[in-house]
Amino acid sequence: MPTTLGTLADFALDTPTPVTIDGDKFLVIRSSQNPDEVCVVRDRCPHAGLSLSRGPRGGYENGVITCPWHNSRFDVCSGENLDWTPGVAGVTAPRWSRRLIAMGKSPAPLTVLAAEVRDGQVVVDR
Repeated sequence: MPTTLGTLADFALDTPTPVTIDGDKFLVIRSSQNPDEVCVVRDRCPHAGLSLSRGPRGGYENGVITCPWHNSRFDVCSGENLDWTPGVAGVTAPRWSRRLIAMGKSPAPLTVLAAEVRDGQVVVDR
């Protein structure tokens, strides 16, 4: 079912914008590399279910969002995991400790919603 999130202009460039859809939290990302498109991801890291938009560190740069809790990195348009639990709160941990930080969980992608811009409106299929 299509859901309209707002106009393209409602979403600042290179700043993940939180939105709520049917009670679930998502982030809308509009990149300066391609300002006429958006990507929408669930605002939860698949590692421990913590918010990607709130926490001690983390952030977004060049199409990649970093989990503020365990430093996992993800492509915001595909959801692909680029680096799984390399540290804690922005501090890189020794390579041997990654398994401990991962808590036995295997690398997983972000949940991505199909999104497009229709007549200037950002629309997702849910």
